Amino acid sequence: MIILALSSEAKARLLNLLGTLQTLPTTATSTTNNLLNTANSSTNVTELLNTLNTNGLVDTSLITNLLNTTTTNVTDLLNTTTAGATDLLNTTTATATGLLSTTTTATTNLLIDLLRLRLLPSLNALRNDLTNRLNQTVQLSTEYETLTGVLLAVLSDYVVLVESDGTMHFVNLSKIETVASL
Repeated sequence: MIILALSSEAKARLLNLLGTLQTLPTTATSTTNNLLNTANSSTNVTELLNTLNTNGLVDTSLITNLLNTTTTNVTDLLNTTTAGATDLLNTTTATATGLLSTTTTATTNLLIDLLRLRLLPSLNALRNDLTNRLNQTVQLSTEYETLTGVLLAVLSDYVVLVESDGTMHFVNLSKIETVASL
């Protein structure tokens, strides 16, 4: 018979552990929590189980199997949660990208419509002025160049101008800055 000298605190913890181990098959979660509480901050669970097993106090294979099963279940749960979160993030990102693209397109179209409305009255006046100069020699200036030739056509958003050498220009009405008859 081996007699061990244990402190009161160690005896209390050992009794608590033994009481917990008796209810192990029906209260696995409680047992795991009590076992972890029994170990102090300097002792890990593996060391505690080895000590219990070495001293013949309890067969620790059931606890080891329980801990391994718990670890596997937690790992599976974490993997499932991570995969679910990744799918959710991918779906959210795709939806946000689609929404942003749709919003950008709608905003761009609205801006174009507003610019058209702003330019329309002046384009109508310009179109009317140019229509009165059809088949006449005119000089049109744009931001980049000045063109001289016979005005052949005035359409809804551009004019056709033919230079004396036969070069034909299609000039957008919104680009014309000045018009002069020659």
